[in-house]
Amino acid sequence: MPIITFWSNREKETAQTLSMISIASYLAVENNSKILIIDTNINDETIEHAFWKEKNSSTQRVIRQLNAGRVDIGSGIEGLAKLITSGKNSSDLISDYSKVVFKGRLEAIVSYKSKNENTMDNKRIISVYKDLIRLANQEYDYVFVDLPKGQNIAWVNEILDISHVIVLNITQRLSDMDDYINLKQNNAIFSKGNILPLIGRYDRYSKYTKKNIARYIGETKDIPAVSYNTLFFESANEGNIGNYFLKFRKSLISSSDRNAVFVDEVANAADRLILKVQEVQMMRR
Repeated sequence: MPIITFWSNREKETAQTLSMISIASYLAVENNSKILIIDTNINDETIEHAFWKEKNSSTQRVIRQLNAGRVDIGSGIEGLAKLITSGKNSSDLISDYSKVVFKGRLEAIVSYKSKNENTMDNKRIISVYKDLIRLANQEYDYVFVDLPKGQNIAWVNEILDISHVIVLNITQRLSDMDDYINLKQNNAIFSKGNILPLIGRYDRYSKYTKKNIARYIGETKDIPAVSYNTLFFESANEGNIGNYFLKFRKSLISSSDRNAVFVDEVANAADRLILKVQEVQMMRR
């Protein structure tokens, strides 16, 4: 089963996480795939806000107490970290600690919540991600990993190295394109033929079209893209992404609907990702 890692070398906004969410949700709904999303960022609520509505204030207080260590329920990544470090590393345990978006189709291990950076707890959580990803790879059709941006982090490079496909998120900035070329030419991790560039927040009216970007960076096919869509981004802030992709299924949406172009782009990106997975699998035989 493939490990698909979404990553960007640039700190500027590439819509990396929301692009990943859109493709994972589409595959779960349209292809009936069993997918696990693993968020390896710390204190990033993008995935939670996209799939689940915000809890009421009393619940939030309890959650803050849990995260502060005053109450221990051993859930999510904290619970999984304890199991993995204790040697209880059966892959079928992961679903017990994940949050469900679509039962049997899409689950998520959300971002670890920490009050302080560089604590021992942070390091303990980070140390188990590689083993967690490998375990999940035995249980799910696809494991989608959302990685922190930048390459000067040892554990990030380790996860990139074990990934079957790296979705390298770029923008329509010329500097991003040059950076992509430099990575493929000078970094061994990105020279294995398993890179799929993806344009986030795509503007179809820019002179840097998918075709022009492909030509510039030396790709033979148009680059897949996920453009800005108002209703999608509103849904991502309201916990309604699951409902969004159920409502705008390919078989239901009209070509005249303002969301049709966006859904078609996501569908194309998902198809291209599956093709890249198949190409990599053929290369490794």
